[in-house]
Amino acid sequence: MSFTEKSGKSWIAETFFKRECVKFIPSSRELHRCVPVCQVCQNLIRCCCGRLIGEHSSQESLPPISHCPGPGQDVENGWSIKLHTKASPTNAYGTIDFQDTATRVCRAKYVRLAVDSKPELLLQLMLREWQMERPKLLLIVQGGTENFSLPPKVKEAFSKGLITAARSTGAWILTDGINTGVSKYVGEAVKMFGGHDLRKRNTVGVTPWGTIDNTDLIGRDVFRPYQPVGNPLSKRACLNGFHSHFLLVDDGTLGKHGCQQGLRRKLEKHIQLQKIHPRLNQGVPVVCVVVEGGPAILSTVLDYVSSVPPVPVFVFEGSGRAADLLAFLHKQTAVDKHLDADIKEDFLVRIGDVFGIERAEAFQLYSLLLQCMDHRESITIFDSESEDHMAPDAAILTTTLKGTKASPAEQLSMALAWDRVDIAQKDILVYGQHWQVGSLEQAMLDALVMDRVSFVKLLIDNGMTMSRFLTVDRLEELYNTPQGQTDRFLHHLIEDAKQTSLPIGYRPSLIDMGLVIEYLIGGAYSSTYTRKHFRAAYRTKNKQGRGDISTSLSKQRQEFMPNSESGRSHGRSLHFFRTAQPYKHKPLCIFFIPL
Repeated sequence: MSFTEKSGKSWIAETFFKRECVKFIPSSRELHRCVPVCQVCQNLIRCCCGRLIGEHSSQESLPPISHCPGPGQDVENGWSIKLHTKASPTNAYGTIDFQDTATRVCRAKYVRLAVDSKPELLLQLMLREWQMERPKLLLIVQGGTENFSLPPKVKEAFSKGLITAARSTGAWILTDGINTGVSKYVGEAVKMFGGHDLRKRNTVGVTPWGTIDNTDLIGRDVFRPYQPVGNPLSKRACLNGFHSHFLLVDDGTLGKHGCQQGLRRKLEKHIQLQKIHPRLNQGVPVVCVVVEGGPAILSTVLDYVSSVPPVPVFVFEGSGRAADLLAFLHKQTAVDKHLDADIKEDFLVRIGDVFGIERAEAFQLYSLLLQCMDHRESITIFDSESEDHMAPDAAILTTTLKGTKASPAEQLSMALAWDRVDIAQKDILVYGQHWQVGSLEQAMLDALVMDRVSFVKLLIDNGMTMSRFLTVDRLEELYNTPQGQTDRFLHHLIEDAKQTSLPIGYRPSLIDMGLVIEYLIGGAYSSTYTRKHFRAAYRTKNKQGRGDISTSLSKQRQEFMPNSESGRSHGRSLHFFRTAQPYKHKPLCIFFIPL
């Protein structure tokens, strides 16, 4: 709940905390030695947390002589978040109103939270407090944090591909949230292709609190105007105005980057464990999109592709630095893992030139790149300059399907949740693909309940036979699928048709549905479900156990009609499906009438 509790504090203030340094530990051993502390110490010497003495608000931080030691005194070693910071209820959360977006209203929810916050509480914040739609895909954008230029074709492919993939599937996008580097390009992509519906924007910035201009954000449950164009003389970063939500990670430091990475990774793993859809057992798929990037990106990529299950990585070739090095080595080691001696030497020189490092460091990064190539099946290189490449959004989604090593049935569940029939048709339901008994039938049932009409047509085109699929049990399951207010409407119709009241929790049977159909159509129609032979067989099988009602409706008709040769089809109730080549549509009559 977002309302204040009896204690007077909101759920956010009671759940999340900020961290502040309470122990001044000089960051340098070359100290100005004086007793007592002089003006030089006050204005020049910084704590390991990045703040001056006077910027420590706690009384514990007022420096005794030991903080600026004289001869014979040692400087305390090992500043740590656990020992030298104090947690207290967060003092910054609410809504940001970005001021430089004159063409549209751009507002974002934000909260300052401690670096050791629990990921399950973060997800609860996002789903319950911020009312974000549950993600069906998680797009993690990694890359350069400093400003860089993208070639026009690469920029267009990245912008359109990322946002189209996100909007068509109901994905969340995770970035660093700052107004520089790849996060800025994500913001521009949202501006260009994201549309005006604020509810569809699920672009989340996971940003270090101590690196941004944050003085305007102090306040509990506040509405704060914010100017994303910062002071050019300031070392602080600004938030990007086209993100929709911000998790501002606080570890008690000032001006230090990277503290958000551990919490962000925990959140990603927790989201991965959530169901992609209430009807499906498949977890939320995750894919990492890499654009440009420094040396640290290589370690990040290795972490993703070597995790279990692996997180597929989608690299935009031509974006520069780390992305281009990954693309080059991925192509060169397609046959043999190791490079030829001359190519290796040139590549080492290239690594040194790209990152401005010495040969020893370049060789370490080369080893890191080779380790990434050990998991090359989880890495996809996208060349926007190529003439035969697929659409970037389709390429990202295909990478997600293939890179996770999911089974065909799991891949079909993903495509079904995304409602991307084009992906299913091109990459999953391919000619010759074998399916276990019942897997396509379960997909058809899910498609009907989830109202995925295009998937129903696709499954029929690829070998599904509705006369075998629509068994008595499945028809009753479809009629008893929860549909909100429609449930009560159906119960009212049954009560009208039977002229009686139904108890709470009553499950309509096929006989009930036959009465409803006759009631709606009138005396001109007699339903199969209300005929004597069907009623008799239905009650007999109910007495034997509902699990025995597994024959199709067409087979039921043969068994129940006089002089039928019911034995002909007894051996054909189970089938091992193989995806068929598409054929022309045929007229189809299904005895499932949604009400």
